[in-house]
Amino acid sequence: MANLSTKTGMPWDGRGSGTGDRVLPIVSVAGTRGKSTVSWMLAGILQTAGMPTASWLSSGVYVNDDRQEGELGPWSRVVLAARHGEIDVAIQEMNAATVVGAGLPEHTYPLVVMTTLCGNNESCLLSGETQLQRRALNIVLRSVRPDGVIIANADDYDIAELARHTQSRCMMFGLHRENPALQRHLNDGESGAWIEDGWIIVGSKQTSQIVVEVDAIPATLNGTILFQAQNALAAVCAASIIGVPISAINAALSTFEPRPDLQPAACNIVGFNGATILIDAPRQITSLRMLARGIKHKPRRRTLVVSGSFSGLSDDEVQEAGRILGVLGGIVLLHGDNADTDRMDAIKAGITSAPVPPIVLAVPDELRAIDHLLNTIAPDDVALVIADNAAIVLPHLWPAPVISVEPGRKSGTVSRT
Repeated sequence: MANLSTKTGMPWDGRGSGTGDRVLPIVSVAGTRGKSTVSWMLAGILQTAGMPTASWLSSGVYVNDDRQEGELGPWSRVVLAARHGEIDVAIQEMNAATVVGAGLPEHTYPLVVMTTLCGNNESCLLSGETQLQRRALNIVLRSVRPDGVIIANADDYDIAELARHTQSRCMMFGLHRENPALQRHLNDGESGAWIEDGWIIVGSKQTSQIVVEVDAIPATLNGTILFQAQNALAAVCAASIIGVPISAINAALSTFEPRPDLQPAACNIVGFNGATILIDAPRQITSLRMLARGIKHKPRRRTLVVSGSFSGLSDDEVQEAGRILGVLGGIVLLHGDNADTDRMDAIKAGITSAPVPPIVLAVPDELRAIDHLLNTIAPDDVALVIADNAAIVLPHLWPAPVISVEPGRKSGTVSRT
């Protein structure tokens, strides 16, 4: 079994300081976005390093890549196996409502990863969902062992502040070393991870190691999807604390893509007809901004978007969501047969506010919009599918796109907004 960094003074496979109990090798992953991706990235890294791994994620309980029947029963067996050394590392994704409702045992987890809260979006901080997430994060922080380690996102100022006010050691990650929170952390003699000249770097102010080129991580879409780069940074931090060799981290991340069957509509990437299609279901406006920014930075012939009513966003955010789609330009296939009229009007108003509004196709439903996309897309195009219903979208796009409407059949009406 690998050891935690010797600087923590806590052996991963030994006994905690003065507690007399064996340290359970459980990694807790918490936050509003990126938990599943960070968990799957870390699991892939650990398995590449030859370490038996188990996970309790939003999609179920897994031992290595094998899905178990049920959740509470299998997880109890995982914890028992971890206690006896049969599982090297167990990864637990924290659901905010469950954490707040059921609580967590204090001073239990040796390693916690905190991904995001609101991504520095002030309006998000006022929402009821965010208040629930903040309560959950505070509970998660109390569950960390005094000799444990917290991995925190320095790019999210609220996460960075939460981590700073704990007694446990902290390792921070950020997209840039110049990030004020990360810089202060490194100046204090602590360790972290960041991106420099296109490479993920891990280390301290004095010493550091090159881990992997961001462009080489398929999930980042050639380095353009920044939140996936942040997820990779978090996984790198966790793996380095556990003691995984850099070679295994590099090998695992260089092949990582979110699988639609395990992470449906979690920035899945598929190819079709020489084009690239991204499928996501953003629940925060900051996530949509990052997606749009990534697409704008990727060389492409044309941009196509499939969107409905943005079921994951609040009523106050949908006009801004429409504006973000409008700025992408190209063609927007807009459907919303079951959506509130005012909500769809707000999305359209946002689209029209773009300096050069795209062509908008009004399509009856989500399935017909996917069909129209597949009949329209051409080599070197980039498409973004904002999935209202992943169960409808994914069977038509993965593992191989399927068109259920004949080419040339009318599936929408064209308008210039």
